Amino acid sequence: MEYVLKIVNLAVSRRERTQLIPVLNDINFFVEKGELFCLVGESGSGKTTLALSIMRLLPKSFVVTSGEILLNGQNILNVNEQSIRSIRGKDISIIFQDPGAYLDPLFTVGVHLQEALHGTTEDKNQLITKTLKDVGLEPEIQLVYPHQISGGQQQRVMIAMALINNPSIIIADEPTTALDVLTTRQIINLLSKIREKYHPAIFFITHDLELAMSIGIRIGIMYK
Repeated sequence: MEYVLKIVNLAVSRRERTQLIPVLNDINFFVEKGELFCLVGESGSGKTTLALSIMRLLPKSFVVTSGEILLNGQNILNVNEQSIRSIRGKDISIIFQDPGAYLDPLFTVGVHLQEALHGTTEDKNQLITKTLKDVGLEPEIQLVYPHQISGGQQQRVMIAMALINNPSIIIADEPTTALDVLTTRQIINLLSKIREKYHPAIFFITHDLELAMSIGIRIGIMYK
């Protein structure tokens, strides 16, 4: 069994004046290479805090107090900020639940994809075009701004940004929450096709147990 991600005894707290308030405690799970692992939890159970911990994107008021986050065997909690920027996007990437909050309205879709690219020997324009086609978008969408496209298209752009560096694992943090039933199914099918074609592991976070049971190979449960 080969793990792409392994969480060992992870605990996270929030600073409140002179106190540390526990948010996550003793979290343990693993994601195997190439699998789709679903984590289900109700609102307030700490799912997004967990995702941000793994990405090393926690707000300054939060702190990891114990545990390990092993990405391809490396404890990324011990990695400096410069190195984690290189790892983030290249080895691990994230799809957020509200693309409108993360896509900058001042930049075109094409600029977002260029910013997401790490060093590559491929022609950047060719790689962007290929990635857009992989997520069901036409190359011309590079010229438009996020507010000019639908929520479903915005989420496809986020998926393209997560996919473009061919990471070993993609975290999908409630990626269908703001979408209608039809668009939700399209996004789920798209993630399945990406996994079949490029073989990343997908760590899918949701509050919807029925959805998780329909797509996940394994399912973990988080409680408040």
